[in-house]
Amino acid sequence: VERGTVDEVLRSPQHPYTRALLSAVPSTRLDAQPAFIRLPGETPSPANPPSGCHFHPRCRQATAVCRERYPETTALSSTHTVRCHLHA
Repeated sequence: VERGTVDEVLRSPQHPYTRALLSAVPSTRLDAQPAFIRLPGETPSPANPPSGCHFHPRCRQATAVCRERYPETTALSSTHTVRCHLHA
C-alpha cells in the first residue's frame, strides 16, 4: 500500500486506496464539492487474497500486471514508499 510521513501521504497520495480513503474525509470548506471515490466490489478475504496486487479487484486503474504480480515496494523519497505497479 503506501507509507510515508503524514505530510507526504496527505499532500501527495500515490496509491489508489490511499486516494479513496482521503476522499472520505469531509472538507471544512463550504464551497468544496464532494469528491468521494467509491470502491467497487467487496473487500477480499485476508485468508484467501486475490492473485497479484491484493487491491486489484477494487481498483478502477488495475491492469493485467496488477492481476498477475504482487507489486514491489517503490521508494518515492527516503521516507515515502508505495506498492503499486502504476508507480514501478
